[in-house]
Amino acid sequence: MKHELKKKIYVDPGSQGRPSWYPVPPEDKDILFFIQRNQNQDAIVYRVNRTSEGLINDHLPMDAYWIRFTEGGIRRELNDLQNRLAYGYDIDKISPDLYRFQFVSYKDLTFYINRSENGKDFKVVYQYDDRTIVLKNIYVYAVEFGVFPDVKYIELYGEDVRTNLADYKMITIEK
Repeated sequence: MKHELKKKIYVDPGSQGRPSWYPVPPEDKDILFFIQRNQNQDAIVYRVNRTSEGLINDHLPMDAYWIRFTEGGIRRELNDLQNRLAYGYDIDKISPDLYRFQFVSYKDLTFYINRSENGKDFKVVYQYDDRTIVLKNIYVYAVEFGVFPDVKYIELYGEDVRTNLADYKMITIEK
C-alpha cells in the first residue's frame, strides 16, 4: 500500500488583501478615508473636522475614531497609545484649504487634505509615479508579535485624479 503525504494549506483570509466581505463605514461626505486590518473587521475612520464656517478646524483637522463593526457598529475613540504610536498623525497647515500630514507610524508617505472641486467637501490625496491619487481606504496586514503587531504590508485604495480610474498601491514594510 502506497502512502501519500498531502499538505494542508491554510490561507489567512486577510493575507491576500482586504476581504471583500469587510463592512465599510456608512456614507458621510465628511469621511476622508478609513483603515481596516486583518485582525478584525473594525475600521478606523478619519473625518474632516469642520468649524461652523465650514473650514477645517486648525486645532484638530481630522477626527479619528473606531467603528467597531465587531460590536454592532458602535463608535469608540482611539486611546492615547493608538494615537501616539499607530493611527495618530502629524499635520501642518499650508493654507485654509490645504493641510499636509503623515501617520506617526509611517513617515515615508505624505498625504494632503484639500478642498474638492465642488468647493464644499474635502478629500485626501497622495502622489506617486507622477500621479495624484484620492485616497479612499487603507488595508494593513500584520502578524501578531508580542505587544505590538508586526506590519508586513499596507495597501492604498483610491482613484486617479486625471483618469478617475480605481488605483491600488501595495507597500511592503521592510524591517
